[in-house]
This record gives sequence, structure tokens and C-alpha cells, in this order.
Amino acid sequence: MISNTIRMSFGIALITLIAFAAPTRAASLDPSFGSAGITSTAFGSYGAAARVVVQPDGRIVTTGQDALGDFVLARYTTSGALDTSFNGTGKVVTSLSGSCHGQARALALQADGKIVVVGTSCPNFTSTRNFTIYRYNPDGSLDTTFGSSGKATVNFYGKASEAWAVAVQDGLIWVAGYAGSDFALARLTSSGTLDYSFGGGSGTVTSAVGTGSAFANNLVIQADGKPVLAGYASSSGTVFAVVRYTTNGTLDSTFGTGGKVLTHVGGTFAGNSAIATSLAMQSNGDIVVAGYANTSSSGYYRFAAVRYTTTGALDTTFGSGTGKVLTAIGSSDAIGNDVAIDVNGGIIVGGYSSAGSYRQLTLNRYDQSGNLDYSFGPVTTTVGSANAAVQGLAIQSDGKIVVAGYGNSPTTFVVARYQ
Repeated sequence: MISNTIRMSFGIALITLIAFAAPTRAASLDPSFGSAGITSTAFGSYGAAARVVVQPDGRIVTTGQDALGDFVLARYTTSGALDTSFNGTGKVVTSLSGSCHGQARALALQADGKIVVVGTSCPNFTSTRNFTIYRYNPDGSLDTTFGSSGKATVNFYGKASEAWAVAVQDGLIWVAGYAGSDFALARLTSSGTLDYSFGGGSGTVTSAVGTGSAFANNLVIQADGKPVLAGYASSSGTVFAVVRYTTNGTLDSTFGTGGKVLTHVGGTFAGNSAIATSLAMQSNGDIVVAGYANTSSSGYYRFAAVRYTTTGALDTTFGSGTGKVLTAIGSSDAIGNDVAIDVNGGIIVGGYSSAGSYRQLTLNRYDQSGNLDYSFGPVTTTVGSANAAVQGLAIQSDGKIVVAGYGNSPTTFVVARYQ
């Protein structure tokens, strides 16, 4: 079972168990994509994709890291082949200077087709991790009009910091993660400099959440420009933590308690642990947060999804009145890593579960009330005789689901498409 120290009781959460009977219409791999629905891309001895986006023209962009700690990207055609119009090979590797390995964690597309990638590095050969942001042109070259020769870094007053999420809206670039033990958020202009109209003149904000360490894993920007961050915090165990700010970077007092919401997902027993890895906004403004949680001190993790109203209250129309659902998949841990809302309002969570001694790509779908959609899955896919996991997912305009993560031995970027 996974141990993550940083990162049911009856009436608290709805536990939905995997059905023994096969569903009549499960989502399946798209045979028109890659090789039988899957494509793999090697970056030396190791490569793992962290997130994925789909361009308006249908091409697929992923980012992640290699064994050397470089920022790496791959772009694919709609059929799953490497797109050779992207850096000539379909792949981009950006080496980072410093005393620690870099890690690319997330990416976002600008309206002009440029690609913003965020993560962490130790610039100037120091040992302190900083937010690190690169911007690439649509052809895969670094955008030298951004930051310093295509790169920007954000230092949170000497605190170790890592960026895990990025969003782009109205020309502004929002980057979230942690600094020290706090949630951290930075806003950059389109040129890659800190936006000093945000955060009281600093361009950054940090917020203590819970009673100990806190870590923001994902970020969305509401239609009104307010940023919402989700992750986890210490609070009599580890809890889902959601924070909303105003457009100027102050905590939004109309959300939760002073702008913060903490949720014990699986219960309040000793050793309870819940990690929010991702979030998505529904069309009505409700916030869906996904990840994983345990339901007993010795129990395995389960896929978890929680829905909040626009004010940060648990949505009692979801999860049989609790606002929460947990789903056991496979024989041990089931870890949800990303979430998306489909055109019908269905909630799709991707991650991994166990297939014997190996992890497998795993997708699950919930309807708008939080009920399991057994006509969809759960869907599991092994990739070679090795661990595999979904780390990012996106939904195409035609409803097909694209996932990215890792698999094979040695480990490679893995991208799969389901229909």
C-alpha cells in the first residue's frame, strides 16, 4: 500500500465497489490511434508524461521529465504518430542548469498556440527549488520573447517551491504549487514577468492551510477571474484542501471559511489520508475535486471525487447527500491523478489501479449525481509487463478521451485514446 505522509465511517462517504459482472458497453481503446489505441515515446532510459492537452486542431501535446531531470515534451498527430512539424522529431528536450533535477509538472495552451510548461528547478546552481516556467512556440522552439530566453523563475523569498499547475486566461499566466509549507500562487504577464498588480504588489501569494504542511496540486480560473487551487493539507490527518482567491490575490471570504475548505474524505479515524490531485469546473460553477483517500488506517486508497458548490459547501446533490464518492478498483491502491468533465456533465477520473503485481491505466466515470456509470467501466489497460499509470487526461471535441502517463520497461511516455 502506498505511504504518503506529506501529502468510512457510515454516513460520512459513499463507497462504491467495482461490479463483478462486466459492463455491457465499456469505453474501449480507439483502434485508429497509435497501435491498437496506445502510442509510446522513449526519452532515453526513462520518460514519464505528467499532463496532456489537446490543441484546437486535434493534435495532442504532453509534457513530463526524463532521467536527467530535463523538461520534455512530445506532440502527436490525431492518429497518434509523433508530429514531425514539432521540432523536426515530435519531441523537445530542454536541459536545466542547477544542482537539482528539474521536473515538468503541467502545461497549458495559449490562444495563439504557444505552449506554457511549468515545474521546478534549482536555478543559478543553488539548492533551493523554484517555480520554473518555459514557453514554447507552436513549432517547439523556445519563445525568446518570454522571460529570459524563454524561461522565467519565481523565488518565494528563499523558500523551496515547486510548481504543479498552470492556467492561462486573458493573456495572464497563473502558476500554483507550494512554497515552504504553504499553498503558493504566482501570476505572470504574457511577457513572463511577475504581474505586480497581483498579490499586494509582489505578483505572488502564499497561504497557510490546515495545521501543518499544505500542497496545491491543481488550479482552475473561474469565468470571473478568481483562481481556485486544490491539493492537500494536514488537519487531524491529511485532507482535501481547496482555496479560492479574489482576482487581486486576497483570500475570497465568500468561499468556505476565509477562502479555504478542508474535507475529510474517507473519515476522521487515526491515519486517515486524502490527497486531492486535480479539479475541474462544471458549467454551473460547481467545483469537482478528485484524487484518492483511504477509509481505514490499514485500508487501501480508493479513487475519490468531491463536489463543492460555488460557496465552497459540500454539494448534497452529489454522492447520496454527502458530496463525496469513493471507489475501490482492483486489489490494492487505486490512485486518481486527473479529472475532466465531459459534454454530458459526466465526471471522468484517470489514474491507476493494480493488475496483479503491476499498476495499470485506469479510468472511471461518474454521472452528475456521483453514481458510477457501469456502462463506461471502470476501464483498465495494462501496458507491457511493467507499471503503468494515467497522470493526465483530456477530452477531445468528439468526446474521445486522451490520457497520458507512463508504462513499459524501460519506462516511456504513454498516450492512449479511448472511445
